[in-house]
Amino acid sequence: MELHDLKLALNQLDARLERQAALQMQMVRREARNTLRDTLTPLARSQTWLIVSGALFCLLGVAAWHGELRHPGGAFASGVILHVYGLLSIAAGVVIKVLVARIDYAEPVVAIQKRLAQLRRAQLWAGIVIGMPWWVLWVPLMIVVLRLLTGVDIAFFASGFLWTLTITGLAGMAATWLVYRWARFTGRQHIVRGFENAFAGEHLKRAQAQLDEITQFERD
Repeated sequence: MELHDLKLALNQLDARLERQAALQMQMVRREARNTLRDTLTPLARSQTWLIVSGALFCLLGVAAWHGELRHPGGAFASGVILHVYGLLSIAAGVVIKVLVARIDYAEPVVAIQKRLAQLRRAQLWAGIVIGMPWWVLWVPLMIVVLRLLTGVDIAFFASGFLWTLTITGLAGMAATWLVYRWARFTGRQHIVRGFENAFAGEHLKRAQAQLDEITQFERD
């Protein structure tokens, strides 16, 4: 074989190897992005349950406050609280579902990172707004359920005890929020990450880790 023919064969081999490597890299990227989508899909589905539970809270709240219009009391106020909480739950679920749906996994990694950061912020605030009130929310829920089941508004008979429970819950909620703000202000990132991972959820934590892997892979 002449030297010219050998060089031509080597060039053709290099070109073939480059095409094969590019194809393999494209397949790896597609698989990584599909994995990212599969990670976020359960998050979007879980918002359906949040929306449904929000609707149930709305119905429960309406049933309570609507029946107390003539004689507003503890059950009336509790029904209004549950109604508002239900509306917030529905709004949070819809927002998260929309943000997940808006992620285009064919976009550049930088664009996906921005979308994921926006989703994480929304999920973080949704977790705070929907999760933290349960320090107190179980009290009006108990009042409403007992009112609907027994016809008795326990707020008239145990107002002091219920106020004690409410104040204790509010103190716990305030303490949780203050610890979170203190950790952010003092730079204690391990505490901040613990709070944010708890509020934002495991799916977003895994999604961020997978996106970091895609970023590192494409950078290499």
